[in-house]
Amino acid sequence: MAHPHLCLLGGFGFAGGAATAPAFSRKARAMVAYLALQSGHSQSREKLAALLWGGNSEAQARMNLRQALSAIKKAMDASDGGRFLTDGDSITLNLDNLDFDVARFQALAANSAPEDLEQALVVYRGDLLDGFGLKEEPFEDWLRVERERLRAMAVAALDKLVVHYCTTNDPASCVRAATRLLAMEPLREDIHRALMRAYAVQGRLNLALRQYENCRAALQRELNLQPEPETRHLYEDLRTRRMTPQAASRIAASASPSQTPPPSPARTGERPAFRAEPMRPATHYVKSAGSNIAYQVTGDGPVDMIYVPGWVSNLDFAWSSPRLAHVLQRLGSFSRLIRMDKRGTGLSDRNVGLPTLEERMEDVRAVLDAVGSKRTVLFGSSEGGPMCMLFAATYPERTAALVLNGAYASGRWSKDYPWAKTSEQVEEDLAVVEREWGEPADMSNAAPSLMNDSFEREWFAAYLRNSASPADAIALWRWGTEIDVRALLPAIHVPTLIVQTAGDRWVKPEEGRYLATHIEGAKYIELAGRDHVIWGENSDRLVDEIQTFVTGALPAAPGEGILVSVLSLEIAGPPSGVGADLIVRYAEEIRGELLAAEGRQIRRSASGFFAVFQRPTRSIQCAIAIRHRLRHSGLDVRSAVHTGECQERGDDFTGIAIELSSRLLDHARPGEIIASRTVRDLVVGSGLIFEEHGELEASGLPGSLQLFSVSKPGV
Repeated sequence: MAHPHLCLLGGFGFAGGAATAPAFSRKARAMVAYLALQSGHSQSREKLAALLWGGNSEAQARMNLRQALSAIKKAMDASDGGRFLTDGDSITLNLDNLDFDVARFQALAANSAPEDLEQALVVYRGDLLDGFGLKEEPFEDWLRVERERLRAMAVAALDKLVVHYCTTNDPASCVRAATRLLAMEPLREDIHRALMRAYAVQGRLNLALRQYENCRAALQRELNLQPEPETRHLYEDLRTRRMTPQAASRIAASASPSQTPPPSPARTGERPAFRAEPMRPATHYVKSAGSNIAYQVTGDGPVDMIYVPGWVSNLDFAWSSPRLAHVLQRLGSFSRLIRMDKRGTGLSDRNVGLPTLEERMEDVRAVLDAVGSKRTVLFGSSEGGPMCMLFAATYPERTAALVLNGAYASGRWSKDYPWAKTSEQVEEDLAVVEREWGEPADMSNAAPSLMNDSFEREWFAAYLRNSASPADAIALWRWGTEIDVRALLPAIHVPTLIVQTAGDRWVKPEEGRYLATHIEGAKYIELAGRDHVIWGENSDRLVDEIQTFVTGALPAAPGEGILVSVLSLEIAGPPSGVGADLIVRYAEEIRGELLAAEGRQIRRSASGFFAVFQRPTRSIQCAIAIRHRLRHSGLDVRSAVHTGECQERGDDFTGIAIELSSRLLDHARPGEIIASRTVRDLVVGSGLIFEEHGELEASGLPGSLQLFSVSKPGV
């Protein structure tokens, strides 16, 4: 049974147990709010009548009061939460077991620990009874005072958090807290300055300067004042920092006005003759599911772009290659370029076991949260491509565009995907990698144009050695060949650019064309040449295409379709339980597991329900946990999981993924979990065991859907 609760912050909400939420009148809601905020203190009937029915006669006001009290008392009794105490002419509301958001907010906001303050602001969804009002002056006066009191507590909590995040050098959290505080108090110059500094630390000087303009406009509009000297000095300092690269470019150009700039080294095929290795940017870390993920940020363009490399990488060592450094600098000339080492590689935590594709996707989300990026261009190269595709389908609202270079949809040969390597060919490649690890790299597949460049061969070998151990590199290569994201391609509805090299020996042109055919509206460009890596012979042409696409073809809002994993579950009770509403009876256990797995129940019947998850592994883990919990009560649970595109309709979801999950459930025996091949392919590395369980033919599918029964090792 759900815990009874009363919510007054951001509006009025009351519910208790399994009971239907009562339909209170406006005056009854006002009385509940007033008594709840005076909980434990008696209030006279005369005072309540005057507060809410001051315009009525005394007899009419008291009758209205009795009717409202009766309705509220019935609701409280049904909720098993608060209760009324009456003593002659006085009334007291005791909240008892009722979860009251105002009380919880006040308790959390009174603490100084940042985690308590953050929780307080989660509870503070908005002003007290936001949008609510009565034409009763005494009540309006009371409400105005209480609103301001609670609002001041929220402002004080945000103030403390801004100071804390500034002193602990956490710019992303500072941006979040300062932005919310300015929404409440837009004339706070000290907070405008804190936000400007946080943006600057993140390398987002454009946003820092724009924040100054927001501050200046607000002060001019509301107070007819100019910003304080401290704010103006900060603005000038940031503007100077912002202009320095352009000024340097102008000075360099004016020093030799008659000379035509030499062609790019990447275009001529020569190694760039830079005088010194570029200065390496600072490396930062963010925690994601217990692992430390390393990332760097360079550039200050108007668009955020995250580059996800293939196989293995090392953020620092990348700058040792003049060719790769040149590509990174060019990408940072028109974007704020965010780069990361995936878990298990480079500067991120090593020895973390094989990841799942969704774990790596969540690592990307953690990095984007850390740098304050709300909508980002995803640039995935080679094995980094499938994870970017999963992110774009799962989080379309955070994906500005998708760029794929030398990427693939499936890592292994099959009849309907004949361009990938067979299992035997993969093992042959891995034997060569293991045998030649540490020697000057064989560039015949990665970049044939650089085969005779001894510097590049030595550097690439060192880059790989500094990115992973031989055993980890081989395990990750094999893991990358087990990826299959073909089923989710129709769920990608963001602007997509696919660039493929015609002579690529690792990823065939047919694989790029396959992506372009199956991703709605994708733009496909095929370049001449043979190099697979982004710093090869076509590097400048590749960057040109990305720049044109990113700066000229970005649309605004994503569509409504999103990728979700749908869990359908049915409970079979003992004979004595036939006809009972099993879902209601075991609602608390089910709700706890759904919350733990970040699932959302969307439909239910007497013995089953549908729930959606953003991560397929979580949906299976939730099914396993519910089965384990209810088995102790003598109940058999059967469930099915499918991942696909759905449309969100208010509190419900519709789409073929819902229908297929329901169809899959028909194939599950009591105690069994059935998953589609789509799910299996997305959770490679999870440790779950999948055994073939037949096929499903369904309308709307291009062919049959392979099914698997799922279990955990040792279960």
